[in-house]
Formats: sequence, C-alpha cells, structure tokens
Amino acid sequence: MEIDYIALFVSDVGRSLIFYRDALGFRFEKPAKTDSAEGYSGNLKIGLYDRCWLPKLFGDRGKQIISGNPFLLSMTVDDLDQVYQELCDRQANISIGIIAPPRIMPWGQKILFLNDPDGNLLEIVQGSL
Repeated sequence: MEIDYIALFVSDVGRSLIFYRDALGFRFEKPAKTDSAEGYSGNLKIGLYDRCWLPKLFGDRGKQIISGNPFLLSMTVDDLDQVYQELCDRQANISIGIIAPPRIMPWGQKILFLNDPDGNLLEIVQGSL
C-alpha cells in the first residue's frame, strides 16, 4: 500500500492554487473550478477542495469545525538554500508563510518550515547534507 493522493480542504481554492502552483511549483494541468483543483507534486496527486465539500463527502461528520494543524506535508529538494531564496523572491507577489529560515535540526536534516494560506504546516527537507 502507498499514498497516491492527498486532499486538502481549504478556505479559498484560488488562493491555495496560487500558493501551491506558483510558490511551490506543483503542476495543475486541468483548469481549476471555483470549488476544486487537482494537480501533482512529482507523481503524487494533490487535490485542493473548498471546505463546502466536507458535508457532501462525510455527511454530518463533515460539519465538524476544522481547527488546528492535524498533519504535516513534507517535500524534498536537492538544494534547500536555493529553494528558500526562490520562495523569498516570490513573497512580493504571493503570501508565503515562512516560519523561519532553513536550519539543521538536531537529527541532522536541513529543514524549512512554512504555512500554506490556511495555516497548514509544510516542511521542505534537503535530500542530502
């Protein structure tokens, strides 16, 4: 078994599409709809869905209040310093929630933490030190 699809339920699909496509470089080949967009990060398919989908998919359970950051989306790159600089350059046009510059963690990985427009926690990890 392997993960092949991630769905993010967001408050503004257009804003999230700009973030994931223009800031992070995900591929969105099909035109987005007002309430959804689907694309790719590498071979992993990602869906951005307006939160109005939750009751449609999950009935009464979908009406529960969404709060907190129940997951972390992690991406790997070869040169984290270069990616960090590119993200900083893009901040003039796109709101990118960089939490702190890249740093080497106690376990040896170099990581950049940031938030997407809905406050979901993302990390970008350098593949090798």
